[in-house]
Amino acid sequence: MDCKKKSQKESAVYKLIMFGIVSNVIGLGFMLIFSSIDKLTFENFAYNAGYSTTLGYGLFLNGYLFDFFERKWINWVHSPARSLFVAFTTSTIGCTIVIILTNVFWYGFISGLSFQYFQEHMMPIIWMEYGVFYFIAMWFYARSFLGQWRGEVENREKLKREALALQYEALKTQVNPHFLFNSLNVLTSLIDKDVKGAKKFTAELSRFYRDLLQLKDKELITINEELTILRRYIFLQQIRFGKNFNAKLPEDIADEAMVIPLSVQMLVENTFKHNIISSDQPLSLKLIIADNQLTVTNTYQPKTVNEPPSGIGIQNLTERYQYLTGKEVTIYQTEKNYSVTIPLIYL
Repeated sequence: MDCKKKSQKESAVYKLIMFGIVSNVIGLGFMLIFSSIDKLTFENFAYNAGYSTTLGYGLFLNGYLFDFFERKWINWVHSPARSLFVAFTTSTIGCTIVIILTNVFWYGFISGLSFQYFQEHMMPIIWMEYGVFYFIAMWFYARSFLGQWRGEVENREKLKREALALQYEALKTQVNPHFLFNSLNVLTSLIDKDVKGAKKFTAELSRFYRDLLQLKDKELITINEELTILRRYIFLQQIRFGKNFNAKLPEDIADEAMVIPLSVQMLVENTFKHNIISSDQPLSLKLIIADNQLTVTNTYQPKTVNEPPSGIGIQNLTERYQYLTGKEVTIYQTEKNYSVTIPLIYL
């Protein structure tokens, strides 16, 4: 930590030195261009250095002001027009304050020039200073713009990797030997007792896998598509657990709300993975859609020994929903119930 603070301090000192050097180089350049030979005296050089340093530090410090507004109100990706307006307006206001105060101090108090003389003879200096400032400001804008776009690209790539990982995890979970073993056991028992039920179970199992495979190239699906997959999954589990499991799912909704594929199915699947299900402790599951959110609630009766975590779970969903909606995935737990609420996505 001490090394980090030392490095930050050295970086700040380096920036201050560079700001001073650049300011004096620019001031010296203008002096050599616009001053006659007889004005190139040591006194004028010293005056120019003081003026350039004061003005330069003031203008460069606008970069820190820009950083402040960038964190709060500037988003080049989602609001480029507003961001340009905020950046230009705040920069212009800050620049104007610095230029006015610097010129009042150096030309008014130090040199004793009257406002009328300054207005008649020195206004071109003001306009050149604005030009220099906007040239510097464009560098800050470009750095901010490219930084945010690079971050957006990186976030999109991260989301794609996480989406593939989530889909792979869901497919892997459903294809694992335990799931197939349980499904085949259920099917075997149905064949002996209920041939019609066995056919329906086989058809639903086939449709469930078909729907999973169709999701492999999608980043978002409608909530109704997710509910269709979920109903097939719930049907398979109800056949398996019988009266020990009951579920209440909402009807299809009319609007075009969307979710991350298999996100709700994964939350429901976790209820079977982490809770006891028996005749003494039946499992209840309920889905509620309200206020642009979907909540999965189940009775809380955790297993003594849970299956090891897969690494793809609530944290993954939280990050992806936070990125897509700016809202959090929330978890609420009591002695009897466990709930997870995800925000619905509207394009």
